[in-house]
Amino acid sequence: ELLDYLATELVDGGWKLKRMHKLLMLSSTYRLSSGTNKSGLEKDPANRLVWHFNPRRLSSEELRDSILAANGSLNLRMGGPSFYPIIPAEILHGQSRPGAGWGNSSDEDRARRAIYIFVKRSLVEPLMADFDFADVDSSCPVRFTTTQPTQSLNLMNSEFTNRQAAIFANFLKQQSPDDLAAQVKLGLAQTTQRQPSETDIQRGINLIKELKGLGVSDDDALKYFCLVTYNLNEFLYID
Repeated sequence: ELLDYLATELVDGGWKLKRMHKLLMLSSTYRLSSGTNKSGLEKDPANRLVWHFNPRRLSSEELRDSILAANGSLNLRMGGPSFYPIIPAEILHGQSRPGAGWGNSSDEDRARRAIYIFVKRSLVEPLMADFDFADVDSSCPVRFTTTQPTQSLNLMNSEFTNRQAAIFANFLKQQSPDDLAAQVKLGLAQTTQRQPSETDIQRGINLIKELKGLGVSDDDALKYFCLVTYNLNEFLYID
């Protein structure tokens, strides 16, 4: 009955898909939260009846763009040629001719959305590759979400995330100079898209203080806090 209804709506709407997208996305089912209850779990633990939203992890493109959006550097300019992201030297050296044919884009262009990344079949940006980027060797009708140790290792240790965490730290200092609590609050708000609790803020402050106690500089301590926010489940998963 649902498929018949949707098919009829499509025909009546002049076969316009944009109208159908709006209809689906404004439906109560599409807008369900991921919240569960005991009764629902007992009757339909696999969620076959779609009574709640199944949380999903961000795709590789969404993750990269969200990292840039959180630190205020995302460039939303549309159109134009693709840009070349920074590829670590260790990966470039794995080629037969290291770095051959790989261009050099400006920082402004590298902050553009992931849809504009230049893709070479034998050279995919590590973050994109680790987070299930589409197969570049053949057509890719479906993409699967995997959970691997390399994903966490990349988010914590890669040159890209550490560079973006440093940009994030500078953004927080510019927005809230000389106010660590405000910086932590803004950092969490930017990544979790909610107002952090006092407990959340204090936990962030404690982390920074602990890092300073280990001899880490003020700037690096804030950077590492920003790096941690990029690894939060609330940042990585749509709930």
